[in-house]
Amino acid sequence: MSEQEDTLGPQFMAALEKRRSGDVTGAEDMLKEILQAEPRLPEPRLELGHIYLEAGRIPEAESEIREGLRWLEQGGQWVEDLSEQQALSLAHGLLGEVLRAKCETDDAVFGNEEDFKALLKESRSNFEKAAELDPENAYAAHHAFFLGLEEE
Repeated sequence: MSEQEDTLGPQFMAALEKRRSGDVTGAEDMLKEILQAEPRLPEPRLELGHIYLEAGRIPEAESEIREGLRWLEQGGQWVEDLSEQQALSLAHGLLGEVLRAKCETDDAVFGNEEDFKALLKESRSNFEKAAELDPENAYAAHHAFFLGLEEE
């Protein structure tokens, strides 16, 4: 781990604590600062994407989570609290959740049916991948199953 990443670690933990204590704006600001210093860190991107998802900022959430997942898939895991498989599982699960939320938007519901089905399929695929990577990820397995029922 580089010296810069060492100094960003405590800032990341402080951002997580801010979010847990309800200071979502403060957490968002700190995560953006971390990414400004080192844009290749996947975990701050995933956390920022999760914040955006909870705020209903779906396009921003999707962008951050896809970028975080891209860095994880290149072996860029930074935080060592989870195994590589667990980190990838969480990222795929988050992307599945964002895509599922995107399916609920008016643009998706009232838009092109094939686009809607493709979005639903991609959401399910990400939940399936999350469950495959971490068999203990019951949330992902649950959504993969029920999204499969909706596709039929």
